[in-house]
Amino acid sequence: MKNYLYVLLMSFALTTIQSQGLEYGLKAGLNLNSSGDITNILDEYSSIGQTKEAINGFNFGVFLQLKLAMLYLRPEIHFSKFETSYDALTVGKSRLEAPVSVGFKFLPFLSAFAGPTYRYGLSGKNDDYTIESLKGESTLGLHLGARLHLGKLGIDARIERGISENEVKLLSDRNVNIGTIDQRTTVLSVGLSYAF
Repeated sequence: MKNYLYVLLMSFALTTIQSQGLEYGLKAGLNLNSSGDITNILDEYSSIGQTKEAINGFNFGVFLQLKLAMLYLRPEIHFSKFETSYDALTVGKSRLEAPVSVGFKFLPFLSAFAGPTYRYGLSGKNDDYTIESLKGESTLGLHLGARLHLGKLGIDARIERGISENEVKLLSDRNVNIGTIDQRTTVLSVGLSYAF
């Protein structure tokens, strides 16, 4: 009898959460090199040729989105692969990313979002996945962007960047310890998502 009650309560809880606006789905996108200057984005990608040259990788994964009135909380987990070229040398890297976005839907079809992005760099050399090795390969950065909501389909553009020295100082002055800070170059990511 206890198991039936547990199943009934879990079913009720999941139905209630779903009726409150819980969505989940798949996401895929392209990573592009970017200066990170929002005012120059149109100049950086003014032609198809420039945009094709800026593509340096891809990402795919899953998301969960909880609607809270005009706000939403959207954690994602995805695999990202990218290449960096310098002269004749090309270096490929891959990582797991977990961005957590807080979004504000100011029109029924358009929202803006921002939040932290946890990244874990994958390397083929490490077979020993301990807490210490995870800490050593993981960093924290920031992202912000905009998303078009077209029914079950979503199209988003986000700028992902590391945390600046001034932001690190501001956090450390307030005794906020968030682990290893990511100060790498800025990346523009364009993605497509589908909710089930």
